Amino acid sequence: MDADDWLPMAHTLPDAPGLLGCDALDPYFLTPPDLDPDPAINMVLPFLAWVVTLARPHSIGLAPGRPALHALLTEQAHRLRLTLTVHAVTDHPRPGTCDLLWVALPPADIGDQTPEHLAPLLSPHGALLLYGLDNATDRHAAWSRWLAEIPRATMPLGHGLILAFPGAFPGALPGPGAPLAGLCDALNRAQGDSVAANLASRFAAIGTHWATRRALADARAELAETRASLSRARLDAMELRLERNRHAPPADPPAPTPPDSPTPATSAPPPTPTPTLRARLARRLARPQPIPAETPPPEPAPARRPIRTVLFISGEPATPGTIYRVDRNAAACRAAGYEARSRDCAAVGPDDILWADLIVLWRVEYSGHVDTLIRMARARGALLAFDADDIVFEPELARGDLIDGIRTSPAPVARIERMYADMQRTLRQCDLAIATTETLGDRMRPYTPLTVIVPNIHDQGTLERSRRAARRRAATPSDGLVRIGYATGSRTHQRDFARALPGLLAVMARRPDVRLVLFREPGGGRPLLLTEEFPALHACASQIEWRDMVALDALPGELARLDISIAPLETGNPFCEAKSELKFFEAALAGTCTIASPTAPFRAAIRDGVTGLLADSDAEWAGALLRLVDNPSLRARMARDALHTVLWEYGPQRQATLLGLTIAGLAGGQATAQAGALALALARGTTRVRAVPTIPDSETLLHQDQLQDAAVTIVITAYQYADHIIEALESVRHQTLEPLDLIVVDDASTDDTTALVSGWMARHGRRFNRLLLLRARHNAGLGGARNIGMAAAETPYVMQLDADNRLLPDACARLLGAIRQADAGFAYPIIRRFGRADSVMGDIPWHPGRLVGGNVVDAMAMVAKWAWAAAGGYYVSRDAMGWEDYDLWCSLAERGIAGAHVPEILAEYRVHDAAMTDSVTERAAHKQRVVALLRARHPWIRLTAPEARSRA
Repeated sequence: MDADDWLPMAHTLPDAPGLLGCDALDPYFLTPPDLDPDPAINMVLPFLAWVVTLARPHSIGLAPGRPALHALLTEQAHRLRLTLTVHAVTDHPRPGTCDLLWVALPPADIGDQTPEHLAPLLSPHGALLLYGLDNATDRHAAWSRWLAEIPRATMPLGHGLILAFPGAFPGALPGPGAPLAGLCDALNRAQGDSVAANLASRFAAIGTHWATRRALADARAELAETRASLSRARLDAMELRLERNRHAPPADPPAPTPPDSPTPATSAPPPTPTPTLRARLARRLARPQPIPAETPPPEPAPARRPIRTVLFISGEPATPGTIYRVDRNAAACRAAGYEARSRDCAAVGPDDILWADLIVLWRVEYSGHVDTLIRMARARGALLAFDADDIVFEPELARGDLIDGIRTSPAPVARIERMYADMQRTLRQCDLAIATTETLGDRMRPYTPLTVIVPNIHDQGTLERSRRAARRRAATPSDGLVRIGYATGSRTHQRDFARALPGLLAVMARRPDVRLVLFREPGGGRPLLLTEEFPALHACASQIEWRDMVALDALPGELARLDISIAPLETGNPFCEAKSELKFFEAALAGTCTIASPTAPFRAAIRDGVTGLLADSDAEWAGALLRLVDNPSLRARMARDALHTVLWEYGPQRQATLLGLTIAGLAGGQATAQAGALALALARGTTRVRAVPTIPDSETLLHQDQLQDAAVTIVITAYQYADHIIEALESVRHQTLEPLDLIVVDDASTDDTTALVSGWMARHGRRFNRLLLLRARHNAGLGGARNIGMAAAETPYVMQLDADNRLLPDACARLLGAIRQADAGFAYPIIRRFGRADSVMGDIPWHPGRLVGGNVVDAMAMVAKWAWAAAGGYYVSRDAMGWEDYDLWCSLAERGIAGAHVPEILAEYRVHDAAMTDSVTERAAHKQRVVALLRARHPWIRLTAPEARSRA
């Protein structure tokens, strides 16, 4: 419970039933404090915690100081976010400074424990809790005389508890604003006895509850130690027995009895000593063994059930994790060719278990229902996998100092420990484990050696919403502010945020145009970040922008508003070191760059200085923030490059490949070896994009966006093609696919290309949803120009068209259908040559092996943007231009990304003297450089025609 949930009483308390609200009952849900050796004192501890809740004192004095009291008060101050000083009176506090004074009387007045010495320590409106005064005798007479003169109330707790108010000593009754005065007044009313008895019984029960829980914990610890001692004793006995058997002489076998000698029956034979283990083994070996006529061959082990159906079960169905770990992975399995279902754990029935060949349990706690589920799966021969995205299976880590969510959670630690223990029990029952990061996988392997890494990913819907939000942001005029956002989704990251706070404060102080964007519960509710734990933020409240928390589907819109997203985590904390890269790749999708703590997953995900920044110390956070705040172009470049890495690395296409290989590797035998090797290669060698695509600088000459959702962008690259480009544009205008985006990239031409394209776009621009005319600042070459267009495209698919070629009207529609149906990385048609030649090319079906001898796919193809990013884009080398498309197909083949062939003539290739193929690529010296570059990048190719030749 947080500080603003407490309800301190400001006036006289109401009648008895109202005394016990959430504050009084809350101690039931606290972790039991360190208890006092005196059981009577323990009955007072909960009442003391309640008094601190009501009064919220700044200074408490203890006479005498007791460890249990000090621990309780310190914990209560931490929970209430109080600035509280607790000290023993032996430390000589200044007079008039104690807002609350605890005095536990000894059997008789001794030393300085008298009213004359202690009462002056109280502040003007301070209260005194006097414990152990026995009014039935004349002991402590001085206290009895002193109490007779001041307002007080008695509570029958322990050995008696008195709440007294001397006021400004010797003083008057405190004002009505003091909550403890209201409590005293309520206890002294006509019904005061019943109120006091009610309170005393309630808090005595809480104290007993604490003592019981503490005793139970001590008993468990003692039991664990006893079991460990017994295990050690058992091990010692076993080793001693084995050692004795090793040195003992073999026992002599008894003399055989003649067959005709009578058996004596007069008395029982003497007991025979138990033979040693070595003697028994010797006898067995000496005994003649019958030789069977023929030993039957052992029965072959039953073949493992082939996996065709996968059932994903969510143990936490109401959380976003179900979307990431259940729904999206089920979709990836379906894309890999498996049938897949998703179910909440409580809704799983026998029909589901009988249907599934593989069952994936995400965050499922062990229970009777789960035990039945597992038994049924085992009986059917299905495989079981346990999936986790956090360390939720090690109960010893369920500590508030490691997991901030536990510290701020209302659930008791014991409940969380039990949950983690139950998840570990489920994990141990499974055949394999699935982790989101390598660090998390390392924590899971002690419980099941077969652990695979299946990361969190985005899906196509999230990508589309993110890019739409980025386009809306680009179309909105800037207000001149730089927004730094901390998009936490839960109130569990206080200590994480503290890692970045000093750097944030330094930057906000130096840059008044910076705004810190934080989130709160919908409708202007409570903040997700508890700012009361960060008083330094109050000074810059005018620079904090509050946004309502939104559903996961609307998150891209919030991320796209940010200029910088921060992802601080406690480095070195095992829980944080295992967390996934969600905050990085979701911000990248929305066009926002990220600064993150250098945990192991973030170090693997972010190329520091290229796709984001890593920061740990205060100086590093301040430096990274200032670097991005002051450099908008750097922010844009990092966000763009981050997008180009996460499209593949955290995309559904790679996930489908990874899950497909993982599931295929569970079949056993040679299939397991082959699929496992490919899965390891994918997970480690080709997890990342080949390289961040090189995007040369360009300027935007024309830009329009109707903000519709198109599926295809046609990119036309042109250099000195004023004579042909209008034909290419007209073939684009007559495409049957709608809506359609068009980007023209002029590679710094010196002819009329730009002017012609601008005029044509002015006439026909309304035909297109999104229209761009870009011009390279310097001639970038073919690969650079194509990368400029690919980077600017906002659709999932891009159709490449050189300015001297043409598309037939159905080209985009037919290729889009093929690439979607196959979920391929690219699709290509048959192409008809025209001009100086009349033939076709691209009529060979796709097979990666055909690339070994040379290129069989022309550049005039539709390419998925995620596939282009996975390959690292087209290579950029003006000295070796010409085979950029062949290199792209080879890079995709190395990652297992397939192409789709459409056996129809859908495009036309102009053969003419000025074509780059003949005028540049197929020149002897230039082609030697091209061949050398491709062989260095793909050593497996064996070109059948490495010499220069004319395509005509």
